[in-house]
Amino acid sequence: MSEQPTSGPGGASDPLLDYAPLHPVQRDYSSGGPVQYCGYCGAPLDPFFYFCLRCATPYKQMETVTGIVRPAPLSDGQRVQRMAPHTWTVFWTYAWVLIGCAVVTIPWELQSGPSPVLYFVSTLAVLVTTVIFACIHWRPLAAQLKSSGFLKWEAWAGVAALVPLLLVNLAIHVGVKQFAPQAASDPAEGLPLYVGVVVFCLFPAVTEEIAFRGLVQYWLDVSLTPMKALLLGSAMFAGLHFSIISFPYLFCVGVVLALVRRRTGSLYPGILIHFLHNLVVIALFPLI
Repeated sequence: MSEQPTSGPGGASDPLLDYAPLHPVQRDYSSGGPVQYCGYCGAPLDPFFYFCLRCATPYKQMETVTGIVRPAPLSDGQRVQRMAPHTWTVFWTYAWVLIGCAVVTIPWELQSGPSPVLYFVSTLAVLVTTVIFACIHWRPLAAQLKSSGFLKWEAWAGVAALVPLLLVNLAIHVGVKQFAPQAASDPAEGLPLYVGVVVFCLFPAVTEEIAFRGLVQYWLDVSLTPMKALLLGSAMFAGLHFSIISFPYLFCVGVVLALVRRRTGSLYPGILIHFLHNLVVIALFPLI
């Protein structure tokens, strides 16, 4: 009986030969032990290769020779860099814009003392930066602006969360005012109410929610686990306010805003919460 397969290079080929390993034929012609031969062309097989060196027909699984190669797991930083490469670009752009505004307004602050000039300049710079990034990355923002999000209970839970947050903020404000009065000065002092509302409430609510929740938090959510994305995004939000005293509080505010955006899928509830928070701070806190 022939040990060659019924199909060969010149005959009707078996389609399985191209996809499955062909079992070799074992023959023992010497006292050195059994030798394996290709079941297709009959050539002796080298055990260091998973295919026949003459006809390239596989006779065993490739992994038995090479081992299973698995990619190394990515670190969190590598995942963000690969899946959301614009995250750090947006973050550091805002950081340098705010630092640049502070440097530019230092002479004015030294000459005339604390004034709302820095806030006007930084608000305008952040607004321009946000418009630029919104035009570049409009696709994720468009998806988050399609629905209002107010039909979900999480939106109103976020509004209710303002009560304990503002009470904590008030306690911090009173403590700072008592021990460091200059640090607790009101930047909107002396300005008409409508100007303060626009500069300190409306613009920050819109620009910061678009930048942090609409872009940065959105990208972190698709590249990290939900908890890591929540913590990192909130820390980035608090860090860009450049206030060591307010960092824990602003971190908690960032957590609430991020959760509301995640649960509602919309930016509008976060914008409202942010606006109301700042409005209470500039309108009521100076009276205390």
